[in-house]
Amino acid sequence: MNGKTTIAALVMTLMTAGAYAADKACVELKTSGETESEVVENGQKVKRLVPVGKAVPGDQIVWTITATNVCKTPTDNVVIANPVPEHMTYVANSAMGTGTDIAYSLDGKEFKSAAELQVRAADGTTRAARADEYRVIRWAYKAAFAPGATAFVRYRATVQ
Repeated sequence: MNGKTTIAALVMTLMTAGAYAADKACVELKTSGETESEVVENGQKVKRLVPVGKAVPGDQIVWTITATNVCKTPTDNVVIANPVPEHMTYVANSAMGTGTDIAYSLDGKEFKSAAELQVRAADGTTRAARADEYRVIRWAYKAAFAPGATAFVRYRATVQ
């Protein structure tokens, strides 16, 4: 995949995150893709997230989805569902979100914890799903969002 194709895929992903809440209109989402870069600060090398310039196969992108309650009332049952971008592979154990229950899906319909997600082979046997098979990640917040509250979830995916 060339750089232009990769960037196009990243731009498409910016529009694919979805939020569900008691009042969908109250939850505003913003998705960003960044790479980890080493920089020197005060003479020390530190890692920082920087906007994606050009992504090539093998690069790891850190996806951050920020959710904000833009209403004047609390919003409960906030759920963020985000597909792993096409031409990318989810990095095992990288999904995080404070105050959330995280689930994964192979088809975007049925969500389970990583430990519970199974793949059924043609012969009827089952095996644990591999992280590279996850197609959608879902974060369900355990508490309501207060008016103006902002929270974020994050995961990593590698460009194929």
